[in-house]
Amino acid sequence: MDKDTIWHWLPKHDAAVREIKQLVTQTPVLRYYNVSKPVTIQSDSSQYGLGCCLMQEGQPVAFASRALTPTEQNYAQIEKECLSIVFACQRFHHYLYGRDNITAETDHKPLIAIFSKPLLNAPKRLQSMLLALQNYNLKVVYKPGPEMYVSDTLSRATASGTHTRSMHEQHAVCSLQTEQVDVEHINQADYLNVTDQRLIQIRQHTDRDEQLQALRSVILMGWPDCREETALAVREYWPIKEELSVQNGVIFKSQRVAIPRSLRPEMLARVHSSHIGGEACYRQARDTLYWPGMQSEIKDYVSKCTICNEYAIEQQRETMMSHELPMRPWQIVSLDLFQHSGKDFLLVVDHYSDFWEIDLLPDLSAEITIKRCKAQFARYGQPDRVISDNGPQFSGVEFRKFAAGWEFEHVTSSPRHPKANGKAESAVKIAKNLCKKALREGKDAWKAILQWRNTPTEGMDSSPAQRLMARRLKAALPVASTLLEPCVVTDVLVKLRHRRQVSKFIYDKSAKDLPELRVGETVRMKPLPGDRTGLGDSDPVYRKWHHAPTWSK
Repeated sequence: MDKDTIWHWLPKHDAAVREIKQLVTQTPVLRYYNVSKPVTIQSDSSQYGLGCCLMQEGQPVAFASRALTPTEQNYAQIEKECLSIVFACQRFHHYLYGRDNITAETDHKPLIAIFSKPLLNAPKRLQSMLLALQNYNLKVVYKPGPEMYVSDTLSRATASGTHTRSMHEQHAVCSLQTEQVDVEHINQADYLNVTDQRLIQIRQHTDRDEQLQALRSVILMGWPDCREETALAVREYWPIKEELSVQNGVIFKSQRVAIPRSLRPEMLARVHSSHIGGEACYRQARDTLYWPGMQSEIKDYVSKCTICNEYAIEQQRETMMSHELPMRPWQIVSLDLFQHSGKDFLLVVDHYSDFWEIDLLPDLSAEITIKRCKAQFARYGQPDRVISDNGPQFSGVEFRKFAAGWEFEHVTSSPRHPKANGKAESAVKIAKNLCKKALREGKDAWKAILQWRNTPTEGMDSSPAQRLMARRLKAALPVASTLLEPCVVTDVLVKLRHRRQVSKFIYDKSAKDLPELRVGETVRMKPLPGDRTGLGDSDPVYRKWHHAPTWSK
């Protein structure tokens, strides 16, 4: 424009003119609303305000923002973020009501989980907000904060002062013809069966609990994006972060109160005051109380209750633990004593063949028992392992010397657990039944025993005598001479293993493994039958056992 300026026109001037023409002929920012195009609402919350934007194809159609009231400023961050979505839907009600597939973008990832969970899992204040959003078909998605620049800017650029509903929001509420509950007036304590004094006590203990103080700060300020960035003191609350809220200094998980550490022993005693069992106590407590690991602490507390243990039912039986499978006859044998017709007998049974021998005992001394064992071992060979109970004949010094001299391993079953020597117990039952029936009929019991030893075992296709001595025994029944010739049975191990697998499968259907006993743990034992003192062979009732894997805990 100056008269002395030399006129010149460069390519950059052409570009500037074209850009100006484009700006004046197109809508650079706002666009008109189109009912046929998808709708996206973008909302965000800052410490003091809410911001939202209605967008189509990446361009905004309308903006809105407002300041938070003093009460709303004390909301947890997840509640503020949900409130911003409610504000956006009510502000843009005419655009959203009746539409399908409305996308709601938020930069608060924990809020996504709240929309996918049942309504009752949310805190009371969030429940009211979620109910207000039931009028809209929303799909809430996560969008990183740096990409939410429109709503983020609006939430930080609100006018200060008390919030009043705009004309648009008032009209939206009227058109819905519903009475929306003001979330500011929702008090979680009103929905709990707890007195004011107890709530004050919980608040006071919460103020003194360092972990809950750190948790309260995280809830109000917002959780980090990943678990690794969370402080160690509150990391155990990460899986339920979207269900936590703070009101009047008390932390709530959905509708349950987070109990400070100092109050947990008292709460455990109150929950278990009726002695209704661990599972029942937890079902009662989980409706109103919460702290990490509450279920395990309740079960542990109940398991140590003396009254409950005295009147408890017998413990669940554990899964079957079988003895080692023998590779040859007379490798592993079991011993047991039994009485029949007023006489005492010693029974020795082979684990490989199920063949058993019985000997009459003139007395129950260890010396006589050892002599009978030597006679059997001299007849069939020295075993590798001998299994017995803890009777005085087997637990004394004499039998230990016998085991060392004859070079076999002596294994005793657990006290009061006869199933550990089940092979001998089963053989005793068979022998006593054969003797009783023979005595009742007035016949020779030894012939009945011979017949049993010569009978093929079910599922084995061979008799105990064949498996032990590789031959059939001549009995009263007619038999071909060729069948009495020696013949080694070769498939015994395969069938033994299959029988054990089938037995274990059937037994374990009604059994489960119990927790391992720890050294020094208190063990309660069932009294022996007929024990008038109630103490069995233990005094006092509680004893510290170093190893009792099969005893009741």
